[in-house]
Order: sequence, then C-alpha cells, then structure tokens
Amino acid sequence: MRLSTSTNIYFNRPGGEKGSLDRCIRFCGQGGYRRMDLNFVDYTNFRFPFVGGDYQRWIGQAMETAALYDITFGQAHAPFYNFCDPLAEGREELDALILRSIDCAQTMGIPWVAIHAGTDFEAAEPRRSSLEKNRAYFLPVLEYAEKRNVGIAFENLWDLNIAPRKRYTASVEDLIELVDSFPCSNAGICFDVEHAAISRQDPAKLTRLIGKRLKATHISDYLDMRANHLLPFSGPTEWEPFMAALRDIGYAGDFAFEIQHHTEFLPDELVPSAVRHSLEVGTYLLRLAEKRPKEEASHE
Repeated sequence: MRLSTSTNIYFNRPGGEKGSLDRCIRFCGQGGYRRMDLNFVDYTNFRFPFVGGDYQRWIGQAMETAALYDITFGQAHAPFYNFCDPLAEGREELDALILRSIDCAQTMGIPWVAIHAGTDFEAAEPRRSSLEKNRAYFLPVLEYAEKRNVGIAFENLWDLNIAPRKRYTASVEDLIELVDSFPCSNAGICFDVEHAAISRQDPAKLTRLIGKRLKATHISDYLDMRANHLLPFSGPTEWEPFMAALRDIGYAGDFAFEIQHHTEFLPDELVPSAVRHSLEVGTYLLRLAEKRPKEEASHE
C-alpha cells in the first residue's frame, strides 16, 4: 500500500474560500506526501479551469508542480450526479466532465477513478431499477475508460443523511452485484471506510467481503453526520481490525485520506504542520497493516 491524500485536504479554506490545486500540491509535497488523489468533484462544483476549455493547461501545470516533489497520482474522483433522476440538471455537461476526468487520468497515469452510482428513488422496485439503470449508464463509460487504460472504482455510499430513503450501493452487497455484473475487467470498488462505519457497518468485515475487487480507498473518521471526513483517530472507528483486513486480502493500492475538513479552518501558516501530522497518522496506520497476529508470530 502507498499512503496518499486527496487534493481536498487543502480546498475548503477559512471564510468559504477555495484553495488552488497548485498550492495544495505544494503543501502536500513539502509536508512529505509522494502520492495524491485528484478530486475532480471539487474542481467541478466550484468551476475551476477543469470545466473550461483550458483544462489541459491546468492539468499540465499540476503535473509540473507534482514533479517538483516526486509526487504521482494513484487515484482520482470523477464528478457525479444522480443520472437516474430524469429531472437532473446539468446532465450533458456532467456527462462530458466524467469522460474528461478519465481523459485527464490517462494523461496523468492514474489507474483508478472513483465514482458514485445513481439511485432510482421513484421506482416501485428501486434496487432492481437502480441496478439496471447503472448498468446501462456505466457500461459505455467503462468501455471508454478501458480504451484509455483507466479503471472505474465504484464507491460504497451512505444514506443516514437522507433517511428514511435508501441510497443504492450504501449496501456493499449491492455494490458487489453491480461491479460483478459488468463484462469488463476495469470495474472495481473504492471502499470508503467512513461511509461504512458511520452506517454502523463493520469496515473490516466488508473489506474481506470485497476482496480482490478493492482497487481504491477513501480513508477518514467521523463524530456524527455533521462532523465527518476527519483524520483517523478523531472518532470511534476501529482502525487496527480494518488495517488487518487490508493486509489479509493483499490490498496493494493507495491508502488515500479523504479529510476535507482537516485544514478547513486553519490559516495557511498552520497548514504545513497539519499536513505533516496527517502523514504521521497515515504512516502509523500502514505500520498497523504490517503487524501480524500474535498467534502467527508464535508459530515461527
């Protein structure tokens, strides 16, 4: 596994400002990160150059800055929307930007792009209908990505924030069924440990259930629905069993923080120390994954 962090570690800034991609990469590189996850969602929602005609120059600048610190990108997060909703706004633009994120991943050598499934909330059989509509929507996307040597990692979601409605793929069983239904080899799973933990699901058990389908991760902790996407050990998540599960399934991808609130209220002067602290926490977690159970060691 390689420790990584999403570009959202430096995006939400005091006073509602949004941080630049270039500055984020510099903070992370100076703090010791050598692997990152490019979150195209942020740069879509807040109309950064990614959504315009100059996006290639923007990506090129990011790659140049990353090269200064020997940073590579191992994951990305595509824009998403609920395409199952016939009234969804911005459909054509978002469809194009999803494909653009795949093009950028190809340019940057990013092997896996995470994305969210849609949910057919209005159907009489929402689970069955959602499965069918996601298959129909994503098969051409997967074929487009396969030609560019990019994989699509479907993320487990959560739905406490929309209760009592149920979101498709909040259940890992649904997620596995969806991924296994595709006839192509570039469909995998991005496991968001917080989405599972905040839903009172066992991340370690689910990781073992996902097994070799696991291609990417989103790592964060929580206190409640409003205090979420925090640095691990900021909440109740049990990390040692989860790290053991990653070891047991032989996961070799990125261990990628998604902690967009970590520096949100910090002035820039304090961001470097916060970034270094996150790196220390991540390094500790990776050491947990290397620990063998006592019974294994005792048999040597």
